[in-house]
Amino acid sequence: MRQVSVVLGLGAVLCLLAADVPQDPGDLLTVTRKATKLRAQKRSFAPAVADLKEGDKLAFQSKEGAWLAVKFGAKAGWLHQTDVSSNPDVRLSGQGVRETYSTSETAAARKGFNPQVEKAYRQNNPNLERSFQLVDRLQERGVSEGELREFLIAGGLLQEGK
Repeated sequence: MRQVSVVLGLGAVLCLLAADVPQDPGDLLTVTRKATKLRAQKRSFAPAVADLKEGDKLAFQSKEGAWLAVKFGAKAGWLHQTDVSSNPDVRLSGQGVRETYSTSETAAARKGFNPQVEKAYRQNNPNLERSFQLVDRLQERGVSEGELREFLIAGGLLQEGK
């Protein structure tokens, strides 16, 4: 009896996981990252075919591992599956959305930590405003793809030409 429960439980989990995976060519996907790139090949630093932003709609073509072949208008390319959702009701924030969250993020959400709570905390703790400003500056900082690539090559984490 216990084995039947385990099998049924695993089957239910697999069905839930498969619900957000595109199945058929032409299925509509929504970009859930604030900004990402459609790539010429299924590699993180492959040449970009198009710049994508949260909310852009893509047509699913096929899947190879964690990479999805998609069309964006007349352009075709590859995108990592974590950058999109096939859920037509996905909630977009304007700041990027993920489908999965870390344990600490989930715990913070359960405790009610959200942008409104942060705003109230800031207002109630004006002595921390300088610290909040420094954190905000760090979060706004961006690194170009070229700079990141050079860093990874210099550190031996990425081979030249890959």
